Amino acid sequence: MEHEPSLRDHIDLLLGRWWLVAAVAAVALTTALVSSLTTPRVYRAATTVLVDRTGASLRLASDSTGISQQVFVDSYVDTMAEVVKSRAVAELALDRLGVAVDRAQAVRRLQAGLRVLRVRGADVIRIEAEGPTPDAAAQNVNAITQGFIDWHLQSRRAQAGAGREFIESQIAVVGRELRTAENELAAYKTRAGQVSLSEQTTSVISKLADFEAQRRAAAVEQQAIEASLREARAALATQEPTVVSSFTVAEDPNAAQFRQEVTRLEITLAGLKEQFTDLHPQVMATRAQISEAESRFKQMAVERVISRLVTRNPVHQDLARQLITLEVGREAAKARQSALQGIVSRYEQDVRAFPATEVQLARLTRDVRVAEQTYIQLSEKLQEAKIAEASIVGDLRVVDRAVAPTVSVRPHTLMNVLFGALLGLVVGACGVYVLEAIETTFKTPQQVAEVLGLPVLAEIPTWRDGANGNGKRDLPLLMDHRRRAPFAEAFRHLRTSVLYLSPDRPLRTVQVTSPGPGEGKTTVSANLAIALSQTGRRVCLMECDLRRPTLSWAFQPKTTLGLSDLLVDGLSADQAVQPTTVENLWLLPSGVKPPNPAELLGSQKMRALLNQGIDGAELMVLDATPVLPVADASVLAPAVDGVILVVHIGKTPRDAARRAREHLAAVGARVLGVVVNGVATPTRGYYHYAGYYDTELDQPESKSLAHS
Repeated sequence: MEHEPSLRDHIDLLLGRWWLVAAVAAVALTTALVSSLTTPRVYRAATTVLVDRTGASLRLASDSTGISQQVFVDSYVDTMAEVVKSRAVAELALDRLGVAVDRAQAVRRLQAGLRVLRVRGADVIRIEAEGPTPDAAAQNVNAITQGFIDWHLQSRRAQAGAGREFIESQIAVVGRELRTAENELAAYKTRAGQVSLSEQTTSVISKLADFEAQRRAAAVEQQAIEASLREARAALATQEPTVVSSFTVAEDPNAAQFRQEVTRLEITLAGLKEQFTDLHPQVMATRAQISEAESRFKQMAVERVISRLVTRNPVHQDLARQLITLEVGREAAKARQSALQGIVSRYEQDVRAFPATEVQLARLTRDVRVAEQTYIQLSEKLQEAKIAEASIVGDLRVVDRAVAPTVSVRPHTLMNVLFGALLGLVVGACGVYVLEAIETTFKTPQQVAEVLGLPVLAEIPTWRDGANGNGKRDLPLLMDHRRRAPFAEAFRHLRTSVLYLSPDRPLRTVQVTSPGPGEGKTTVSANLAIALSQTGRRVCLMECDLRRPTLSWAFQPKTTLGLSDLLVDGLSADQAVQPTTVENLWLLPSGVKPPNPAELLGSQKMRALLNQGIDGAELMVLDATPVLPVADASVLAPAVDGVILVVHIGKTPRDAARRAREHLAAVGARVLGVVVNGVATPTRGYYHYAGYYDTELDQPESKSLAHS
């Protein structure tokens, strides 16, 4: 069962493929650096705009819907922040910048680099804009800010201007009517001579003229409101057409009741004004009731309409509130006209009851006085409209104008490089884990022990093979003075493991095999035999790989006789066993290649040889064939005291090693452990300290086995 990888395992895994991590990180870092150095620089400048709380509060107070004034102010500031991002403001900014061509793309580019920040807890809007140069960034944000202020002032004056222009046009009309009426009255008096009206007739005519003038003023007021209403609807329709068509106050179920109530109060007010002045308490109380009725109806209308709006954009909601205010004013003007029309009709009936000699004079006199009163009232309203329009100076104040920035905001060279390096490290590490996931071979000795469930007897470092001049590779042997620690120390460690694996029953025959070819089993068997012989024990190295013998050309025995001759021809062991130049080490070569190696190795003669041993040999090390390609090692394994399995890091597939382990277990072989070959020179453990004894370990222990 495989255990959970430790932190050390992950570190070793990454260090094992450090070159991949470093390469990916270097590529990512270089890419980020080149990209940052070649990307055009972008600069950002900022302005600060203050929203005048007093101005906003006073204007919004008239639109109160029962919500706290603070909420209205916050909503108003949010609305202004949204307006800065609008296309209308961008168009005004381009006008100031003098951009006349490709306006659509210029607007998109200007808006793309625009950031609007509402400073929470303060009525301040921070506007930021970008540009390719410091001066361009400052010019862009200053143009946007001034365009924003211009748009705000124009939008606030638009409705008042529409009403004022309509009143001016009506004054001109009433002025002409007044001159016509005066001329007709003068002509009548010239024709009729000295005529005059009675005191009663004069009183009725005066009141009729006053109420008729009020009615006409109410009509003009209604038409002026409708002009402002058209402006408001047009402004809202440019931003959200669906909002304009989603409501109208005239369709409100409470509108009829509101008009009836205002009509009744206007009639009451007219009656009171016949008796009292405008400052009389009853007159003032009735006016207050009319204002209260308008405010109450407006509040209900706002609540109903806002709840039905699909959008929650504060700009649209603010325009909708203005629209409702105008519509409520229009409905009130209609109700006032209705009330005054009734009073005017009653007085006109009184005039028709006058004597025939006074009717014409009364009519002409009424026309003159109505025109005079209407002209006076419209003149007063015109002055009020002009004052109101002129007093609209806006709620916005520029606190800080933009100055050219000294540093760019993009690209962030340092951040990009750091991010590129970090991304490269992460991607490189992921690549290591991907390669590890798809890799089928062993990577560490710990992994070998986990997969096979066998103890690791030794870790053999990597070596460089050298040619022997015959086109073959020399085996790295301990007596070669080029074999330095920790290579030599690894086999001493293996020797110790073998000698003390079974202290009660010393091993006499040890088979060395591997899952497949090229994994170093012959190197391990040869050096294990040499290491054992260096303890003073007499060791016989048997070349049991009858198919592809390697030990023979490595040790170069004097005769070609060997194991196959001993088993087939009944040759004596003394004739087949060859001495080597290593003290206490003998070699039993493979001999002539037989046609049936597996049958020979599994024969009774082979078992008898292993049981009886070689005369004078205390230990026999068998270099067998790989387990998986042929059956030789499997048939030989049950006859020996123990089997050592050799695997190679980076070469031996994990599945192959498992199957080799299962094959050996199936034939009843005693697997002593596993030798891990091809391990990168460790920096930890006992090998780390071997460097301290380099001088001692580097001394050649014997001369070369190769004969001249």
